[in-house]
Amino acid sequence: MDKEQSLFQWQRVKRFNLPVWTVLIGVLIARTSYFMAWPFLVVFLYQDYGASAVEVGAMLAASAFIGSSTGLYSGYLSDKFGRKWLMVAGCFIAFFAYCGIALATQMWHFYLLILLTGLMHPLIDGPAKAVLGDSLKDLKDRELALNTRYFLLNIGGAAGPLIGVTLALSAPQSLFLVTGFTHFFYAFWIMFGIERKKFKHDQHKQASALPNFRQTLKVISQDRIFVVLLFANLLLMFVYAQLESSVPQVIVRSGIEDAAKLIAMLMVVNTATIVVLQFPLLKLLEKLPLFSRTRIGMVLLTAGQVGFIVSPNNSALGWALACFVISVGEVITFPTINVQIDRLAPAHLRGSYFGATALYTLGFAIGPLVGGAMIEWLGATWLFALCFVACLSMIWLYHVASHMEDNVEREVALQ
Repeated sequence: MDKEQSLFQWQRVKRFNLPVWTVLIGVLIARTSYFMAWPFLVVFLYQDYGASAVEVGAMLAASAFIGSSTGLYSGYLSDKFGRKWLMVAGCFIAFFAYCGIALATQMWHFYLLILLTGLMHPLIDGPAKAVLGDSLKDLKDRELALNTRYFLLNIGGAAGPLIGVTLALSAPQSLFLVTGFTHFFYAFWIMFGIERKKFKHDQHKQASALPNFRQTLKVISQDRIFVVLLFANLLLMFVYAQLESSVPQVIVRSGIEDAAKLIAMLMVVNTATIVVLQFPLLKLLEKLPLFSRTRIGMVLLTAGQVGFIVSPNNSALGWALACFVISVGEVITFPTINVQIDRLAPAHLRGSYFGATALYTLGFAIGPLVGGAMIEWLGATWLFALCFVACLSMIWLYHVASHMEDNVEREVALQ
């Protein structure tokens, strides 16, 4: 590969401007506080409030459904009116939701507040990714920024559970106060750092070129490659949701000692693997087309499901090894998906395209609900077998998408 086309050049980082650093630093701080508290939600709902697997699954499913159903419209609004105020609104919603979870005492409180957390994700995450595309004109600069965002997110994911275990494992609910106030301060950081004066002229031009919401939906629905990838990524999110929602429930019910510590350890294995291997793997796979990279990651996710099936429920080593294989698959697949969406999206519809990707978080909505029900009534083996089939299906869909004729005029030819 020509050195000039390599991602790994210091000049690319030098071109990261204030909006880019606002998103990157904000992701690191907000996600560290989030992972301090959220991994222990399943534990204290089960141990302190007697919540069943189906109840917890229903809460997480409803939250994800709210996020996926509002993501497309919030993405359109970010194209129309700018990213900043949507992200600020999302941060204030997160502040009230997380502080509420810290103070909640009844199960219906948790239902309501966890629903609210689902609303804040599409308001913050989709526009934040679009900000990176708005702020950097060079494709490789954008690819590096999206990979850096994912890297910092997982730095937070690695540090957060360790801080949570250290500070308040006996009272994890109180950690949600920290998460809430972190998002409160993040809102003011966004007000300062995003959409300064020099960006407003470009925004006005793009907003004037934007079709109305119905026409935007039509444009997106006619992008056949994008639609096929949406279905594949929905399956991907269904599978990945089990790692965050169903695996902790299986462990809690397995009788293994120190279930909460094992769950935290798996979170650390997941995020530490990503932190250590993301950029070496990116360098190794840099010359491969995006579709090929994604399929390699998905094969590893498939292998991880086999690991969950054959490993005994009370084997901490078995859980850790399967989690490691899935994490390697994740570190290849997830950042590549964001780069693919960035390449697919027209500049004036970037927010709408990233907003539309919230639809595949329906997999996150369906995942905890189906996972909780299968754990309760059929057992974990059947759940992981279903995930294995879903992995094979998404690999096939990516193969189909990579061979489809592309009739959409894009900024760059798809690889």
